[in-house]
Amino acid sequence: MRHGPAVQVEYVDLADSENQTKFSDLLDLAGDQNLPYPLVAINGELRMAGSAHYFQVLPLVEELLEVQTEGVLD
Repeated sequence: MRHGPAVQVEYVDLADSENQTKFSDLLDLAGDQNLPYPLVAINGELRMAGSAHYFQVLPLVEELLEVQTEGVLD
């Protein structure tokens, strides 16, 4: 992985009833806004819908890592 242990990627099948309960807020938001699947959440925040392509997700992850690094350096 490009960023090593700084990033963890997890696939969650939202068709599974346990995951539907665990991620009910995310599912409610997606339903309310009629968002297409797949959903991409980063640190629990919905950031993308309709695609989970690496080259679309990568800039979002890098942006978050940059913000976190800036916070450490301040």
